[in-house]
Amino acid sequence: MTHTVKGAYKQIAALPGGVKAVMASLIAAGIAALGFFSAGGFNSPALAAPPFPNSVSAPAGYQVTYAHDFTTQGMGDWVTQPRAGATVSVSSSYGLGVEVTGEVQWAEVISSDAVIGPNSFVQGLVYIPPGPNGYTANWPAFWSTGSPWPGNGEIDMLEGQEGRSCEQTHYGELQPNGHASVNSVSHCGPLGPSSTGWLTVSMLRTGEQVEVWYDKTFIGKVPLPTTADEELIFQNQDGPGDSCPSCNGPLVFPSTAWLSRVAVWSAG
Repeated sequence: MTHTVKGAYKQIAALPGGVKAVMASLIAAGIAALGFFSAGGFNSPALAAPPFPNSVSAPAGYQVTYAHDFTTQGMGDWVTQPRAGATVSVSSSYGLGVEVTGEVQWAEVISSDAVIGPNSFVQGLVYIPPGPNGYTANWPAFWSTGSPWPGNGEIDMLEGQEGRSCEQTHYGELQPNGHASVNSVSHCGPLGPSSTGWLTVSMLRTGEQVEVWYDKTFIGKVPLPTTADEELIFQNQDGPGDSCPSCNGPLVFPSTAWLSRVAVWSAG
């Protein structure tokens, strides 16, 4: 990681509250490009995706450009944003975990190598902590963003929104309140085990549109009118309740969100 990227992370960490939209606007300039050999150049073996249970398949002709299994490969290229208050750990059983044990805790973990281009397919095996009555607890998210934000877009493949697990995109111009000028409609999964617990989240980005599935259930399709590359992020946050009223679900702690494995395919 370059000093430029590290410096950008420090600027983000200095902001109050750890609010996701504001932090995204300052994420390090430039997206880490996959190297020639990681793309399978010369004699490098082709990348293979780990298994994703109960999931849809990548489109025909798409090839794996990034794959990581936290249970066997540890943190790898994933970097925890400095000054995170939540506990980040790696388990050989469950993968990358972000645990909150009280209010006003958060952590974002960002991939340095995964590139989400304009014709990409992404899968992640995640554990989303359930709250009371089938709601999504706290504010977990499996998402991607480009820099500068929001001009280069944001894809929320699964984000907690008022206790629901939802997909949404953000793009346009940065507003004085720190928000994007355009927010797509949110499509949310049903309450209960179809949107919490262990899920395979799948996302297809093509034709400036984004489609998302939780396991094999289609969640929705929303626009993303940009072709900029984006990078992958996993997070969990627990309040405070006024940090993003439309994001926090029931505050439950201790509570751990897990990302076990992730893969990215790109159109050949």
